[in-house]
Amino acid sequence: MGLFLVLAVALVSCGKQSEPQADKAAPKAQEPAAAAAKPAMAMNVNDPNVLKISVPTMQCESCAKTIKKGVKGVSEAQDVDVDVDSKTVFVKVANNTPDTQRKIEEAISKSGYSTTAVKRDQAAYDDLPDCCKDGGAEREKKM
Repeated sequence: MGLFLVLAVALVSCGKQSEPQADKAAPKAQEPAAAAAKPAMAMNVNDPNVLKISVPTMQCESCAKTIKKGVKGVSEAQDVDVDVDSKTVFVKVANNTPDTQRKIEEAISKSGYSTTAVKRDQAAYDDLPDCCKDGGAEREKKM
């Protein structure tokens, strides 16, 4: 009986020591995944040289990646950040002019998305994955 009690106490103590370590490891493993799902804004969105472009046709993270890639192809674009939830593209430029904004919006259009000022390029839109087309994000949720 005494040996059984010693073994039980030893097992309970070992279990208690390993539990906190597991708890400490679990949040570290979860934090990067959460950060990857919603990246923090890296730029000062109140800077006068940061364009804020509404893209109402953006639906998902795949859309954001496509738009970001298109905008990065514009020489005036120094940095690009996309907020899918607010359907807004933030672009840091050296000189915020109407011509620069037009170039950025045309790049978004050529990626297959409409802005409030420029209609999307239909051929580029046709090439988008289904989840990125009108209502695509809602269709994906139903599946």
